[in-house]
Amino acid sequence: MNIIDISLPIHPNMPIYPGNQPTEFNKIVKPSGSQLTAMTFDSHAGTHVDAPAHAGLEGSTEVFPLETFYGLARVIAIENTPLITKKHLLDQDIQAGERILFKTDNSTRGHDIFHDSWTALSSEAAAFLASKKVALVGIDWFGIKQKGAPDNGAHTELLSKQIPILEGITLKNAEPGTYILSAFPVAYLGVDGAQTRAVLIQE
Repeated sequence: MNIIDISLPIHPNMPIYPGNQPTEFNKIVKPSGSQLTAMTFDSHAGTHVDAPAHAGLEGSTEVFPLETFYGLARVIAIENTPLITKKHLLDQDIQAGERILFKTDNSTRGHDIFHDSWTALSSEAAAFLASKKVALVGIDWFGIKQKGAPDNGAHTELLSKQIPILEGITLKNAEPGTYILSAFPVAYLGVDGAQTRAVLIQE
């Protein structure tokens, strides 16, 4: 079995989406000598799942059935473009129930700093994926929407259909193809996103 970690580590020096809560770790040592860490970060820090509430819709992370986050997934490579459009997807034979993970130039460039531009998903492409009734969509950046996009369709087209979005993954070590995805979100209640330890499994 080969396990490929596609998660980004959470730490105080991690890159964050501009304007989001900075990540802070504060060590607490009790008189007994026990050590704890008080952690401050937002629900979209690092690798995480977007819930409908993130896009102003009804529903937090617990609305998604757990089986959505485990099962067959397909890594699709789309390179040399700042925006994934419907045209890029037409020849991919996307099927209902698939978990689609987009490997783009974001993974090649890396995630050590937050860049001002990134490869994103267009609203039209999101609507196409929703029409295909995919189970989950993932992208290898901190957000799925294009910077400066005139609408929030990259989120709403999927989340309004109860299709979770897995953001902040890295696919630099994953070749295009089929895997088992395990990406269970933390069991927060009533929030718009949740951190996830996402891995791809090859047998």
